[in-house]
Amino acid sequence: MHSVKKEHGDLFLLSVVIVLLIFGVLMVYSASSFRGEEKYGDSATFLKSHVIRVVLGFLCLLIFSRIDYTRLRWVTPLMLLMLLGLLVIVLSGQEINGSRRTFLLFGKRLQPSEFMKLVLIFYIAALFAKGKESPVFQSKNLLVQFAFLLGVVGLVFIEPDLGTALVLFFIGVAMFYLGGVAWRQLAKLGLFLVPLVSVGMLIFPYQRQRIMDYWGSLFGTGEMSYQVKQSVIGLAHGGLLGVGYGGGKQKLFFLPEPFSDFILSSVGEELGFIGIVFLFLLLFIILWRGIRIALRAPDRYGYLLAGGITVMILINALMNAGVAINLLPTTGLPFPFLSYGGSSLFTHLIGVGVLINISRKRVMPYKEYTFAKARNSRWSRAS
Repeated sequence: MHSVKKEHGDLFLLSVVIVLLIFGVLMVYSASSFRGEEKYGDSATFLKSHVIRVVLGFLCLLIFSRIDYTRLRWVTPLMLLMLLGLLVIVLSGQEINGSRRTFLLFGKRLQPSEFMKLVLIFYIAALFAKGKESPVFQSKNLLVQFAFLLGVVGLVFIEPDLGTALVLFFIGVAMFYLGGVAWRQLAKLGLFLVPLVSVGMLIFPYQRQRIMDYWGSLFGTGEMSYQVKQSVIGLAHGGLLGVGYGGGKQKLFFLPEPFSDFILSSVGEELGFIGIVFLFLLLFIILWRGIRIALRAPDRYGYLLAGGITVMILINALMNAGVAINLLPTTGLPFPFLSYGGSSLFTHLIGVGVLINISRKRVMPYKEYTFAKARNSRWSRAS
C-alpha cells in the first residue's frame, strides 16, 4: 500500500536550469553583440530581447510548477484544438526565410509547432494514462491515433519545417513506447511515414536538395552546406580551451544564426571543448532529474508526462548538436534553454515547470508509509 507525499519540488533541477539560462544569456550576448551594433547601433539589442523572454519564460515555469499537473489532463483537448487551428492558419501567413512557421501576437512572432511538442505530450499521456485497460490499445484505435500523429507531423512538414516535424514524430513514437505499445507495432505503424516523406520531398525541392547535399557531404561527393561548414570551422577553431569569451570570429557575419540555431558552435569556439562538456553536463543533469521524477511519479499520467518532457529536451538537444557537427541535415532547431528564440524557450521552461510540479508529489515507500501509519496510530491512542 502506498501514499502520496508532498515535497517542495526538485530544487536541484531548478538550480541547474537557472545556471543554464544564465549561461545562455551570456552566450547570446557574446554571439549577437557585433550584429546588434552593425544593424541597430546597439550591441545589446538582442540581449535585451532575450532577457525579457527568459524572465517571462521563468515566470511560466514558476506558474506551471504550482498548477497541479493533473488539471492539464482536462484542458488538453482545448489546447490541442487551438494549436491545430494555428498550424493551419500559419500556412497562409507571411513567408519568412522560405517557410511559414509563425504568426504575430502583440507584435511578437510565435511558432505554434514549438508549443505543439508539449501539448502532444499532454495528449498522448492522457490517452495511455489508464494503462492496458484503455481502449486505445486496440489495433484500430492505435492506428487512428498514429494517423493523427502523422497528420500533425504533416501540417508542420508542409510549412515547410522538416526539423520540427521530425522532433514531433520522434516525441510521438517515444510516448507510444512509454505508454506500452510494443516496438513491433511501432515499426509497422512507422511504415506510414515513408509515403508522407516521399510526397514531401517531391513537393518541396528545397528540402530534397538539402538532404541530397547532406548525403553528398557525408560520402565525399559534395560539400557541406555553408552554415554547417562555418559551424565546424568555429568548433575546430575553439580547440580544447577556446579562444576566450567574446573572442570568437565566426559570429562576425561568417556563421549564420550564431546566437540561435548554431549557438553551440559559438560556445565551442569561445569556450572550447571544455565549454561544450560543461554544457552537456548541465543537460545530462536535467535528463537525470527528469528520469528520476518520472520513476517517482505518483501515477501513470505523471510518469508519462515526465518521460515525454525529458524525451523532448533530449531530442531537441541531440538534433541541434547533430546539425552543428554535420551528423544531421540542417534543420533550424534551437538548443534547449540556450538559443535565442521565444517559442522554444517558453516550451522548454513550461516543460520544466511541469516536471517540478510532478516532483512535488511522489509515492511514499512502503516502509516509510507503514512507519508513519503506526506513529499516527500511537498518537491517536494516546490522545
